Amino acid sequence: MSSLVVTSVCGAFVAGCCLWASGLVCGTAHAAEEPAVRGEIVLARASHEWMSQQIEEPCIVPNPKAPGRLIMFYSAVPASNRAMAAIGKAWADESAPFRWHEYEGNPVFSPGADGWDCSALRLDTVLYVPEEDAYYIYYSGCSVTGRAQDRIGLAICPAGADGYSEVTEDAIVRYGTAPVLAPEPAAPFHEEMASQAGVMREWNDTTGKWDWYMYYSYRGKDGILPGIRLATSHDGKTWTRHFNENDPRGMGQIFPSTPDAYYEWHQAFKLGSTYVLCIEVGIEHGVRWRPVLAVSTDPVEGWTQLDPDTMLQTKWQGLYDDRTLYHVATPALYEIRGAWYLFVQACGRPGNDNYIDGAWEMWGIACDRVIPTRPGCADVWIPGLPGPAPGADGK
Repeated sequence: MSSLVVTSVCGAFVAGCCLWASGLVCGTAHAAEEPAVRGEIVLARASHEWMSQQIEEPCIVPNPKAPGRLIMFYSAVPASNRAMAAIGKAWADESAPFRWHEYEGNPVFSPGADGWDCSALRLDTVLYVPEEDAYYIYYSGCSVTGRAQDRIGLAICPAGADGYSEVTEDAIVRYGTAPVLAPEPAAPFHEEMASQAGVMREWNDTTGKWDWYMYYSYRGKDGILPGIRLATSHDGKTWTRHFNENDPRGMGQIFPSTPDAYYEWHQAFKLGSTYVLCIEVGIEHGVRWRPVLAVSTDPVEGWTQLDPDTMLQTKWQGLYDDRTLYHVATPALYEIRGAWYLFVQACGRPGNDNYIDGAWEMWGIACDRVIPTRPGCADVWIPGLPGPAPGADGK
């Protein structure tokens, strides 16, 4: 989340920290019979110094070598040096998606000794590429002279025999010595920074190739993190920018963004025939960070942002509290054993009202409410109490 320097925004699993089950949210008692959204902290800052300020960017993939097991890659920032960030890993069983086990050797990927990403890095996307039996790790980084993570890089790691234990600092190798997407200062882009790549790919039967899509944030002539643009590739390594000429404001974004809002970390995935972006958005220049959805029936064009209040955390009945979930960022939706979950970083309201100073934990939230998106697009599951199915009662 944000316009920080890696003060960006934002483990270990806190056993038994099941806030919803106990009916307690940050010390506030709720009657046992009162329905509440299920959620809890799944990775806690207090567990290790390297993640003592904030934990962020939950990229979860099924373990390709161990059916029924999940891997989470994530970033974190230490309280002792908030201008630094690194990436770690944890695992969980699909049967217990709130119970994550951190790798004691974390972090597994850190800023380089020199070069364009030697100062700090944040995790963007992790994809398992079966034909290479490897994880593609997209990340945003910067050098010592960078103001924030201002370029997008790629690192590749063999999955190894069990899909997890061999994912180490020694095995993760940067692709080349340059970022795969750097800001483009020339017209029509006018970019000073490019970051936070939501990457997905799908097979194209017509061309017999993979189509790769990168949805990225930027800064430049249009302002700070004013919206999302698109780049495409056929190998995940060489990318071509696209400027959406149909953007009514002439910014080249894939959909008209909310004015005066920051658009940063986001997840891209396909649900049936619907393409979905789950985005962190800081309304009114970060006054309140929240998860926001956008959908389309085409990966390149026709994107529609849903109302920014659709998944607003204050609607999470019985779970929301100003002291724990005032800001919610780096949201990602995952279907696990037929149920949906939202993983986010979240913090209570800072005393100085500056989200950069928030103490950000990693949360898992059950998605028990299904909502319509737009005509022709799939329904999605979001945090909330179960309600009437879309279309019931004439709604």
